[in-house]
Amino acid sequence: MPIDFPVSPVDGQVFTDGDHTWQWSDAVGAWNLVTTTTTGPTGPTGPTGATGATGAASTVTGPTGATGAIGATGPTGATGPTGATGDTGPQGPTGPTGAQGDTGPTGATGPQGVTGPTGPTGATGFTGPTGPTGDTGPTGDTGAAGAAGATGATGATGPTGDTGPTGATGAASTVTGPTGATGAAGAAGSTGPTGPTGPTGADGQFEVTGPTAPTGIDGLVWYNSNDGRTYIYYNDGNTSQWVEFGNANVGPTGPTGPTGPTGPTGSANIEEENTIVGLEVLGG
Repeated sequence: MPIDFPVSPVDGQVFTDGDHTWQWSDAVGAWNLVTTTTTGPTGPTGPTGATGATGAASTVTGPTGATGAIGATGPTGATGPTGATGDTGPQGPTGPTGAQGDTGPTGATGPQGVTGPTGPTGATGFTGPTGPTGDTGPTGDTGAAGAAGATGATGATGPTGDTGPTGATGAASTVTGPTGATGAAGAAGSTGPTGPTGPTGADGQFEVTGPTAPTGIDGLVWYNSNDGRTYIYYNDGNTSQWVEFGNANVGPTGPTGPTGPTGPTGSANIEEENTIVGLEVLGG
């Protein structure tokens, strides 16, 4: 989520977001980073003050001390040994066996799953038409009948008639024949030449001036040569301003504080009486 800086800040105005705090400077025209989570070093401890003089002995008897707290209860004694186990009594008679329950009815058989439909058979290709049969040749003349009498020898077989002419070729089939197998893949072509290198991108925007800010351009980085601070021109969606980034400069360690005054020395001479001094017992 972008940092939303105040609109129209006044000189010295402080703005905090998360772990960072900025202060607006009219002289610089930017938000200066004041603090981050970086903590400066702790200054050295001041010297211990001198010990005060011992006070005069008191002649007043001190009050009797309060009775001490009651001591804690002592630990519980160990548990005595367990007595011997008595003899086992005689076993009672076994009870009669209960009657066997009726056998429950057999559950109905679940219905058989539906058989999936058989896939359709592919269509058979068309058979081309058969060409017409050629004409039968003419039959030869029958020989004259022989005279009756003894059976003569079998006459010679007449010559075979001429073969009829070949029938006309049938009409061309209109059914497309099956597609042939795909040929092997051709060899991969050679790699084309490498394209030209694209133009070099524009350089980042960076400006060094001081002590006042330059004209702002969104994303421009500015190094203030007067105090060594670095800013970026930032648009948060509502306003545009110079914002310092990075860790804030750690200031020098402050001087050691003065030694505090020595406290007064107490003076009390407590006389001992026949008083029971209570002791507080810690632990169990």
